[in-house]
Amino acid sequence: MIRAVIDTNVLVLAMISSAGNEALLVMAINQGLVIPCFSLEILQEYSDVLLRPRFGFPAEDVEALLDLLHRRGKLLDPVPISGVSPDPADDKFIACALTERSDFLVTGNKRHFPQTRHMGARVVKAAELLEFITLEL
Repeated sequence: MIRAVIDTNVLVLAMISSAGNEALLVMAINQGLVIPCFSLEILQEYSDVLLRPRFGFPAEDVEALLDLLHRRGKLLDPVPISGVSPDPADDKFIACALTERSDFLVTGNKRHFPQTRHMGARVVKAAELLEFITLEL
C-alpha cells in the first residue's frame, strides 16, 4: 500500500477539475491504492481552505471528500517541527511524512518541501504519483 501525505493545494485542484491528475489521485484513494496520512491540524486546514467562499465548492462536496480521506486514511499524531519548509505553514505536512515514514508527499508546490536527509518521503506532484502507481500495477 502506498502511504502519502497530501498537500492542500492538491485537493483544491481535485475539486476544481474532475479531469485532472489530482482528481485521479482522489479516485486512487477511493479505490484503496493510496492511503492518505494526515493529522488533525491538516484536516482542519483542508476544511478551512476548501470551504473558502472564493472557491465556491458546495459544502456537501467538501464534506464528502473529507469523509473519504478520513475513512481511507490514517490519522497521525506527529511531533511538531518547525523551520523545515520555506513556508512555516507546510511544516505540519513534513511532520506527518516523518511520523508515518510515508512513501510520498504529494504537492503542487515542490519548492516548499525541500528533500532533506531527514525526510524519506519522495516529494512528487500528483502526476508523478499516478505514474508510479501505474508502473506498480
